[in-house]
Amino acid sequence: MCIAIMKSANKKISKSTLRRCYDANPDGAGFMYAEDKKLVVKKGYFTFKEFYKEYKPHGDKQALIHFRIKTHGPIDKDNCHPFLVNNSLGFIHNGIISGYGSHTKSDTIEFNESILQKIVSKHGNNSLFDDPMVELIENVIGYSKLVFLDRHGNYKIMNETKGNWSDGVWYSNGSWMKPKPVKANPNYLSYPYQRQASLPSNHHSIGDWVILNDDYAYGTGDKTHVITKGTWLEVSAYDDILNQYTLISADIRDPLVFSGIPQRTVDTWDDTETYNWNKTFDNAI
Repeated sequence: MCIAIMKSANKKISKSTLRRCYDANPDGAGFMYAEDKKLVVKKGYFTFKEFYKEYKPHGDKQALIHFRIKTHGPIDKDNCHPFLVNNSLGFIHNGIISGYGSHTKSDTIEFNESILQKIVSKHGNNSLFDDPMVELIENVIGYSKLVFLDRHGNYKIMNETKGNWSDGVWYSNGSWMKPKPVKANPNYLSYPYQRQASLPSNHHSIGDWVILNDDYAYGTGDKTHVITKGTWLEVSAYDDILNQYTLISADIRDPLVFSGIPQRTVDTWDDTETYNWNKTFDNAI
């Protein structure tokens, strides 16, 4: 869930790419950049048109960009990224930090208030840019990714290798890429629309977060583990031949790996309507 982006200066992200990011993560967008030794935070955009109007004049700047999918906390401006650790340091987050978050605050906000702000208050901004603090936080956040930017334009990506770079832009997962059609399963129901075998389909990319659309019994006998409906899992691999995922739990201390999870079990946003909607932006400027 969500996508976090670190864009280098003088590198552009196409409107169609930003649109795909927003459509896959429509619960609030925002961005941040450093200018005149100050951090400028702009967030709380709940339509792509609104976001792009504000972002476009800053498209050449180094920036952190975030598109949110709600997990904890309401859909509102306060829970949109980026967040400030203090007036000279801000960050964005992709993933779920286990043990944090409530119905009023996202896990990101609570982790910032409970951990990050206290570390920086005691040890300074640079503590989040160097080991051993970076290694310690990466061990705590598991498969999450944190991207920090200070008022001088210095940045740090925690769990950087779990995302990917493309032409001077770092993406925390694959929801920015054009969908790759695969053979559809005519018996697969994708919320809220039924797949049609005659139309192209696509699956999630490595690093994406998904939920199960029903309880799933993994394993056999005494080793059976029931993964409950609505559980968030991260995509580790996908088998195009068997149409099966390898998924990883969000447990930061002892993550579980589930292989051979059928595609039909995974709830997804890549239904026929969304696929066709995304296709309309392929040639957008």
